[in-house]
Amino acid sequence: MQAYYLKKIIFFFCFSLTLLQLAYSQSNVATLKKADSLYKSDNFIQAEVIFEQLLPNIEKPSTALFLKLAFLKEKKGDFLKTLYYLNKAYQQDPNEKILSKLNEIAQLHELKGYELNDFNFLILFYKQYSGFLIGIMLLLSIYIFFVLFTKRYKNSFIPIGQKIFLLIYIIGIGILLNLPDKYHQGIINRDGVLLRAEPSAVAPVVLMIDRGHRLNLIGGNDIWKRVYWDDKFLYLKESDIWLVE
Repeated sequence: MQAYYLKKIIFFFCFSLTLLQLAYSQSNVATLKKADSLYKSDNFIQAEVIFEQLLPNIEKPSTALFLKLAFLKEKKGDFLKTLYYLNKAYQQDPNEKILSKLNEIAQLHELKGYELNDFNFLILFYKQYSGFLIGIMLLLSIYIFFVLFTKRYKNSFIPIGQKIFLLIYIIGIGILLNLPDKYHQGIINRDGVLLRAEPSAVAPVVLMIDRGHRLNLIGGNDIWKRVYWDDKFLYLKESDIWLVE
């Protein structure tokens, strides 16, 4: 009997939670429509407030939302937040128009890190087509493994080079799978940020940079992030940078 009532309570709780989530989602949609209406009627101040209040509650913000926020921040003269939202939009929809705007603002404020060099282009290309590329590589690795297994089963000779190639190939796939978690880009969010040689507050200061510069982040922990800047691996505090991807 107790088990029966317990099941009823659990069912009621789950059902109520689902209804609350649905109502909350519908409320966000209605509020977003209101903000869009304010934006279209040039009521930019109220629209900006609502957009920014909603942003943390939206699971997958649209490119259009980031572009609207970038436009609103630019009208206020906030170049830092403009760059931040443009970067967020570009990560979702890399196109020449957004890239041109990023470079325009970066050049105006003499900022570094916005050049589309070969490394950044390859990372961006990989992130766009990672599922397709990894799928092909996995299928190829299965085929290679099947060929080697067949040779082994038939007691055929397997050159050591083929075994080493398969091992390196599998390690390469593992690195690619972990790449999105290790590599990010971020924007310095204040002036006078210290870049240190080691992840420690007592480590020597190598450089000091101001807000707006965009850096490549490769690894780190909850307090310190490792960045690549001026051909060096350096460290800064996580609170000094806004991640844009």
